[in-house]
Amino acid sequence: MIRYFLSVIWQLIATNPIKITTLVIAIVSFKYAGSFQNGTYKQPVVAEFNDNSTWVYLVRNENNSTGYDVMTSTTKEKLVDGSIVLDDYNDLNVLFWVFFAISSLIFSITTIIGWINDDSDVSWDLGGCLEKSLNNIIYCELEDGIYYYMAFGRLIGKSKTQINPRRVADHFNTYSLSDLRKCPKFATKTQNRNNLLDRLGI
Repeated sequence: MIRYFLSVIWQLIATNPIKITTLVIAIVSFKYAGSFQNGTYKQPVVAEFNDNSTWVYLVRNENNSTGYDVMTSTTKEKLVDGSIVLDDYNDLNVLFWVFFAISSLIFSITTIIGWINDDSDVSWDLGGCLEKSLNNIIYCELEDGIYYYMAFGRLIGKSKTQINPRRVADHFNTYSLSDLRKCPKFATKTQNRNNLLDRLGI
């Protein structure tokens, strides 16, 4: 059973490389966005005063030596060496947020378009992945000139001629585990004999 589910996961990855890639990028970007420590910078304060519970700071414009900017705060800011200390948002945080937004958008659009249009080229093609995974766990035994196709102790079908391993599930209209559960439990004569020998310890 574990092998089947691992095969389903692998088929989903192999069938949907773009969506899987954007999903991984979105998860990684979300994890690291905002995790980089912000820096600080100082703005020289020329004057400060309180205006109806609002603190107003007149600071020198760094880009224009003759210009000034006005900053306001509801609380009195602590000045360091005559300057107000401000947070400088880390550019790496911005970059990861951009990656997260773009990858999430691509992932969502491709998934929604695939569902709406039922287009296997852009959808997850879950049905095809389940069928391929089921084909990977189906095994065949030849007994008395008959090919028996089985999985998890159930008989999927039998044939007088050998069937292409990639087409077994489709040939017997068995595409998922729910279909497999409808198949009868079965064991060939060889399997029954081997099971009996195992129980007898031979």
